[in-house]
Amino acid sequence: MKKLRSFGGRNLTGASGGPGIPKNFAELQRLQQKMEEELKALEEQLASEEVSVEVGGGALKIIATCDRKVKDIQYDEDVYQDREMFKDLLMVAISELWEKVDKIREERTNEIILKYNPLA
Repeated sequence: MKKLRSFGGRNLTGASGGPGIPKNFAELQRLQQKMEEELKALEEQLASEEVSVEVGGGALKIIATCDRKVKDIQYDEDVYQDREMFKDLLMVAISELWEKVDKIREERTNEIILKYNPLA
């Protein structure tokens, strides 16, 4: 097969592998499997990692794990008496909590993906 060359004279057929690109398909499969194992281990780690959010000056606190399971809700009795305020604080706290969890999950997942990205 004839080698294709770009204007810069580089080989475009991929026979040389290029910097950071594995030279064979078996190596790519091995890297993919290793990445999948690390992502699975990350899921297990996130299941035990806790995140908490406080709103209303500490009147309402929600604790959850990074696999989106609520562990505890703590609130002042005074806040609970005003049902409308309690509902508003609860909605704000839940939204903040899931934003926090999503950010942690995205950062940790991207670290693993970038580690195995041959083009990075």
